[in-house]
Amino acid sequence: MNVRNYIVLIRGILYVQEIIRCKSINKAAEENNIKASNLSLIINNFEKELGTKLFKRSAQGCLPTKQGCKIAELAMGLKGQLQKINDWHQNTYPKNRILNVYVSPNMELTDCFEFEKNHPTIKLNFIEEDIMADVKISNIPPANPSEKYTELLIGDSLKQRIWISCNENNPKALEFFDFIVAKLLLLYDQSAP
Repeated sequence: MNVRNYIVLIRGILYVQEIIRCKSINKAAEENNIKASNLSLIINNFEKELGTKLFKRSAQGCLPTKQGCKIAELAMGLKGQLQKINDWHQNTYPKNRILNVYVSPNMELTDCFEFEKNHPTIKLNFIEEDIMADVKISNIPPANPSEKYTELLIGDSLKQRIWISCNENNPKALEFFDFIVAKLLLLYDQSAP
């Protein structure tokens, strides 16, 4: 088996486990930022490759077959191994942790000294395009309506909306996101959104 085949196998196993967890292809697709039609195609192809059905599909959702349950069981072990690799990487190479931050051109982000002091292994890298950003700060709503974000109303007499979103799979991005939101709430004496 070559690397490409392993990747297809791993992807299929992990998606099966996600569908079982969510009890729905649509919900699993939404939570993993993939179109439901694409996820359904991936599962159909995976079932053909394995030569067995993994789900009983109905209007109420997806129920795993016996084989689907076995795949989900294997997925838990696989996810555990992947998490160990990720933890090893995070702990072994923490100095290589660059966090890409996008700030809208009409905004300015100052006073990140406290974050950098408390997180010496994270290097903030301010970028000009939001596509590769781990954290996005903007006064324009996100183009993708399904993108998760926090919206803050800043000011008393003059309202300014600020949208902050981050890569939720990146713990460093979540830390910086929390830092920015806390700073803004403190600065404008507001409670959490």
